Amino acid sequence: MSVVQTVVGVNAQLPSAMALSLRARVEGLTAGDIEASRVRRRSLVRTWCMRGTLHLLAARDLEWLLSAINPGVVRGGWRWLDKRAGLKTARARQVLEAAYQILKANGPLPRRELMAAVSEKLGFDTAAAAAGVVQLNGVLGRVCFGPQHGNEPTYAALDDWLGRPLTPGPGVAGRPDHAKLPRRYLHGYGPATPRDLAAWWGLALGEAKAAWAALRDELIELEVDGEPAWLLKSDAGALAKLGSPATTVRLLPAFDTYLLGYDRRNFAVPAQHHQRVFHGGEIVPTVMVNGCAAGTWRYEQRGQQMRITVTPFAAFTREVRELVAEEAEDVGRFYGLNAALSYAD
Repeated sequence: MSVVQTVVGVNAQLPSAMALSLRARVEGLTAGDIEASRVRRRSLVRTWCMRGTLHLLAARDLEWLLSAINPGVVRGGWRWLDKRAGLKTARARQVLEAAYQILKANGPLPRRELMAAVSEKLGFDTAAAAAGVVQLNGVLGRVCFGPQHGNEPTYAALDDWLGRPLTPGPGVAGRPDHAKLPRRYLHGYGPATPRDLAAWWGLALGEAKAAWAALRDELIELEVDGEPAWLLKSDAGALAKLGSPATTVRLLPAFDTYLLGYDRRNFAVPAQHHQRVFHGGEIVPTVMVNGCAAGTWRYEQRGQQMRITVTPFAAFTREVRELVAEEAEDVGRFYGLNAALSYAD
């Protein structure tokens, strides 16, 4: 899907949030459409990428995205296997290779079955290393998520899942195009700053500034909230055409990429509401009115009904309440359920 390419991947730590992020951006989309793109057509891939976290990525972008992963993310994966699972580098390599080869030989497997097969093959218990093995193999370009197996996810050898080898090959970082990453980032998130790029991708600020410098002739400097920010010259025309749009309301899910894409988020979540949106290491589902957080929401399925509860930060106008109701109805449509909307204090 083009929207996944535009935002350079959708956060996929929570599958339900991943799906709802796309619903908010693609009119008429259904949950089944996403799984069809991921499992049947395999044009979308769920795997680990920026910051070492799970994302839904466009398959055609995988080579350059994986090649651009910060080496510190890979080093962190090796440290995790050492400190948390007691696997020194040589033995850790054995375990990663065994897991990859077992997936190639047997197709997608749930993690428990995969690690049981690794333990049997190598002759020692590898269960404690399970989370680190699949994640590190993911950022090395060797493993991705496969189809659901009942209530369990499965993992697959990435090249087999795609039906083609990756270039550069699995685990080979190569030399990324230092202008491509900020260019693609700015197309999806601009106006923005090097600090935003660093927070989104997981770079040292100096690295982000160097990448920004590679684009200097392609940028326009603007002022946002009294501070400099940059936009691609090629996107300036589209921004100028926006004018004064009608009121827009979106029910964004937890960990939505709109809020993860920047270092400073006051433009989207006023400072006085930060604790209600960002807490406990999470970003909660948020009601956005004209791009700014105006409340939070939660949802639960009961039978064939999707119950949606909205908690405004301040009283909504009649227009906003009508638009919230339309969004809630669309969340139900997305899942093929009837939506019931209520408000909490």
